[in-house]
Amino acid sequence: MVGFNELLIKSWARSQMYRPSFTSAKDAILSEYEFKQYKEKKEAFLNDIRPTIEQLAHRIKPSGSVVIISDTNSFILENIGEPKFLEDTKRIYLQNGACYSEKIRGTNSLGTVSIEKKTLAVVGKEHYLEAHHKLYCIGSPIFDPSGTLLAVLNISGYKDLYQPQMLSMIDNMTRTIEDSFLIRQPNPQLILSLSSEQQPNYQALLALNEDGLIRGANREARNLLNLETLIPEKIHIDDLLIGTNSLLNGEVHKGLIFLHKKDNEQSRLLCSIWHDSRIPIFTFSKDNSQSKPSVNSKQPKRNKSFNNDAFNNIYGEDEVFQKAIDTARNASSTNYMIMVMGESGTGKDMLSQAIHYSSSRSNKPFVALNCGGITNSLMESELFGYEPGAFTGAKQSGHPGKFEQANGGTLFLDEIGEMPKEMQIALLRVLQDFTITRIGGIKPIHLDVRIITATHTDLWKKVQEGSFRSDLFYRLQGVRIMLPPFRERTDRLNLAELLLKQVEKELENITFSAEAKHLIETYTWPGNVRQVLGALREAAFLSKDGLVDIDCFPTYILSSYQQPKIKNSSLKQKESQEIIEVLKKTDGNISESARILGIGRTTLYRKIKKLSNFIDE
Repeated sequence: MVGFNELLIKSWARSQMYRPSFTSAKDAILSEYEFKQYKEKKEAFLNDIRPTIEQLAHRIKPSGSVVIISDTNSFILENIGEPKFLEDTKRIYLQNGACYSEKIRGTNSLGTVSIEKKTLAVVGKEHYLEAHHKLYCIGSPIFDPSGTLLAVLNISGYKDLYQPQMLSMIDNMTRTIEDSFLIRQPNPQLILSLSSEQQPNYQALLALNEDGLIRGANREARNLLNLETLIPEKIHIDDLLIGTNSLLNGEVHKGLIFLHKKDNEQSRLLCSIWHDSRIPIFTFSKDNSQSKPSVNSKQPKRNKSFNNDAFNNIYGEDEVFQKAIDTARNASSTNYMIMVMGESGTGKDMLSQAIHYSSSRSNKPFVALNCGGITNSLMESELFGYEPGAFTGAKQSGHPGKFEQANGGTLFLDEIGEMPKEMQIALLRVLQDFTITRIGGIKPIHLDVRIITATHTDLWKKVQEGSFRSDLFYRLQGVRIMLPPFRERTDRLNLAELLLKQVEKELENITFSAEAKHLIETYTWPGNVRQVLGALREAAFLSKDGLVDIDCFPTYILSSYQQPKIKNSSLKQKESQEIIEVLKKTDGNISESARILGIGRTTLYRKIKKLSNFIDE
């Protein structure tokens, strides 16, 4: 075993104790029924990582290799890659349902990595069983946010084609998978990015709940803080690090601070907030119990204005909306695929542009295509372009498609759920290696494009119904951002007033009556912000004396809107008395009285009429 590294030496010692054989390998294969039952329990995990392993399989395809996923018991769950290699390795039972534990197979990357929990290459005669000597295999562990082993990602091929750089490639890929698991944990969390001079290569990410308890950490953070495994929400950040108060009490939103390990105060860690999805808890200020609520000290304050930030143009005080903006802002610094979800008119296009113009691609094109607004026959040429004379009516100069137009920048595919089935297959092929071929062409074009998709539909439901491909659905999963409908936003009145100011530039100084405000707050607004802006333009045009009253809104809105009713006679009398007093004060001036009462003149006339009918009775 000359030249073997320490992990291989330990593995061979275990193998010699287990005495595995090729016969035992043959006997340790699950039947088709057993494997189906076994794999079903792992399906959610496999769905999460399938886009990644498909991407890896495509990258290594030229080397005639395969990508394998095995679980903690070293059973192969999935293998993807070169068919010839898979056919050739059937004789050594490299197949789904086969067990590759050290007890069964001896030293091999699947079984050994599941024990050592470190990335490892096993090449040629480093394998314990002679049947595997013609192969190389590289395995890397995948951990959950608590540090528990989930699976092993493996590349296998012929030993003569082994390349040492594959080791770092697969190691980086498993780390990326682990980071995505950490970021996508449910429930609000604060994710810190830590770095030190001793660990410069990888970003250490630490997830905290709203109370500062550690929910999870990636591999780098666990190494940095000496946490092999952890029980979620049992360790407080203050038990490990000194100087975290400014992070937890909201004094830091952007920028860097220095922290120190509690067991080594001479150490210095550079820390920043990488992601914050916590929901603020409001309490009343001690200085003035009647004043506006103030944010709880455990919730970072939200900066509403950053220099050179494209998100400055998007207004939002609603916490759910702010969470979406914060996620989008963090995602803009990455190359992750992004899916923006929300009803029509919630601002998906606007948010996607903000992501692009806040990213490193901002000086490159932002190209949009509405997948639901183009015919099936034209979509392929729109996406991929065409060569001169490719079809009747084609331009003699040819035409670049949206992918080419967006090269170096961002391609925004709006209403992705409406894309025809045949185009879904074509898009899936492109997303495997970002290479296209124009219609009528033969030369492949390699592209560097960031994909942002948007949908107003439940895309997963479409997958289940069969109208949207599941493999494309998994491929498009990266960062998901949900925009709330206008009717559910707590800042809808403020947003409506901001939109009204935009309309003012076209007309005059105008404000809302009390009843108009109530309509804005309580109407369902199925068309969301887009519908609100259109309704305000009409209402502002019909306004009188600078006041937008309820009667100014479109009739299709008023026909389905239930106006508030005064529920008892005492309230009605109180309102009537107030109207009479204001009319007396203004000597019957309708315009002035309406302004004081905060209602429109039309509404005041209507109320006076009702008041006179009441007096006549």
